[in-house]
Amino acid sequence: MPTPPLVPLPDGLEIIAVSETSEELLVHVTSNSLCSPCPVCSTPSSAIHSYYRRRPADLPCAGQPIRLLLIVRKFFCRNPTCPRKVFAERLPELIRPASHLTTRLREVLQAIGFALNGEGGARLACRLGMPISATTLLRSLHLVPTPPVGKVRIVGLDDFAWRRGPRYGTIMIDQERQVVLDVLPERTPEAFQE
Repeated sequence: MPTPPLVPLPDGLEIIAVSETSEELLVHVTSNSLCSPCPVCSTPSSAIHSYYRRRPADLPCAGQPIRLLLIVRKFFCRNPTCPRKVFAERLPELIRPASHLTTRLREVLQAIGFALNGEGGARLACRLGMPISATTLLRSLHLVPTPPVGKVRIVGLDDFAWRRGPRYGTIMIDQERQVVLDVLPERTPEAFQE
């Protein structure tokens, strides 16, 4: 089945079936590439070990949540010097390893999280067909890479309580650019010297 424009997939992936439940649209997807490179040694392999399923959430279609039923293959690594003997094929254009969200859904949720923060972002995402908790939304913001710091002239320091109780941390901020430089797990003078 060709990839429909409402559920575009990267090259090498193919939709084999579409079904519907009361909560979401299920899109069955498989890879049609003949081989996959080992993530450790980059040696391509076509020797299939086994299959397993992943169920990542994807961007909604007309407000209807979409879940991909992704059939992923495991391959034998044929490089005798490689420490990894069996590996799962990687689909970096679609999903990161061990993620429950596709890359494009995660990017949209991160944009919502940066704009509205936790609770407000979670409410908006649910209304748009992307059900997510506020905690998961905030956790996905930690996956955004931080830009390089460069030279800092004025540093601001402030301490805060991690949760209720006697445990405190310190946040370091570049005062000129208003950018967080680091979050330290404690507020002792020795922590700043490192």
